[in-house]
Amino acid sequence: MNTGSRIAIAAALGWFWEYGHWGAVLSVLLIPLVVMGRNKLDRYAVASAYYLAGSHGIPGGAAVFFGHGHLIEGIFLWLTSSALLAAGWAFADRPWRVAAVLVLDALPPLGFFDWLSPLAAAGVLFPGMGSIGLLLFLVVAGWTAWFTRWLITRHKAARDNGLSNAVLMPSGILALVVTMNITYSPLPAPAGWIGVDQNVGPITGNMLADMERGQRWIAHTESVATAGSRVILLPESMDIWWAGNADEVKNAVPKGQTWLVGASVPVGPALMADGIEAVSGGGWKEKKGAGEDDTSRGITSGFIRNHGARLLFVSPFPVPVSMWHPWHRGHGYYSASGVGFEAGWWEPVQKIDGIRAWASICYDQLLPWVWMEGVVQSPQVILATNNEWWARGTGIPEIQAATAWAWARLMGVPVLEAENG
Repeated sequence: MNTGSRIAIAAALGWFWEYGHWGAVLSVLLIPLVVMGRNKLDRYAVASAYYLAGSHGIPGGAAVFFGHGHLIEGIFLWLTSSALLAAGWAFADRPWRVAAVLVLDALPPLGFFDWLSPLAAAGVLFPGMGSIGLLLFLVVAGWTAWFTRWLITRHKAARDNGLSNAVLMPSGILALVVTMNITYSPLPAPAGWIGVDQNVGPITGNMLADMERGQRWIAHTESVATAGSRVILLPESMDIWWAGNADEVKNAVPKGQTWLVGASVPVGPALMADGIEAVSGGGWKEKKGAGEDDTSRGITSGFIRNHGARLLFVSPFPVPVSMWHPWHRGHGYYSASGVGFEAGWWEPVQKIDGIRAWASICYDQLLPWVWMEGVVQSPQVILATNNEWWARGTGIPEIQAATAWAWARLMGVPVLEAENG
């Protein structure tokens, strides 16, 4: 293993450092390390080392989520996704190619599993600048590739233009980066908005156990959501949105409060949406009456009944293979392998309590292309919901947290978080 690959592994492991979100910062090192490669094989080896090291928690997470019999599937996903993401970097020996690889890896189909993307560093360098900051980062990435080649090759043409390109241009960018980071101040969450963590584990499919689980998380929410709370965010997959479960939640919400409940919402036979239901005390007051079909989400019509709530958000891309698998139909009641989850693809901003909110649901928090949907819509607050019971010890929660921090920083908006352990 060469020195570049070792440094790439160290940069990837930075994503697992719980404090400081160093992964988003160190991910920029992937660019010069790849460009320094002497040939395609060297560049591919460096990128492979980065992605393999950073996503090594996939097999362990798959074994917990599906059971130990699925460890081989987790290993296959880990190796395959790393190999595919590294492939484009083998050709990244020019500035425009580096920028192209960053974009192509971020967009579907490679974007379905583009963890650890250096694009997250845009939020480190250009906080609050949104789409402009993202474009500036691509310029910085291209310049980094150019400067790395200039240092290595020392061609006469590069030396002749070296002062203007290698000093003046980065000096201007550096001044902007310093200015933005000095003046940037994170905004607080809207007054009366809170995120409530839970520790109730997964839905089991056992009716009595799930009823007791539901009563526990509702009681905990009631104890935390004080009279001054207006909007309460709850974690992903708190309930399956059958009529009985929905009515139990609706009856628990005090007047004047809105609970944003992470739920698996039935949208068709053996088909769910991984979404967030808005339940307001006294019923959801909208032009659309309770019980009407919700076709505005682009999900299967004719199946959803609102039960005094409204389906506000649907995950653009639930976990591939385990949740999203359109190549075969789901079956059964509710389990990771027995029910399919529909992809929403586009997550629009929704107005809640007069504030423009945008949601990032679990796996979506790892994917740059989903975050770009939020960047172009300029929300006022981000709602981040997770299930972490299956990912303890894998490093995945740390990667999610670091990625969400970086992209929210790029947008310059506060994040409301809710996790279920």
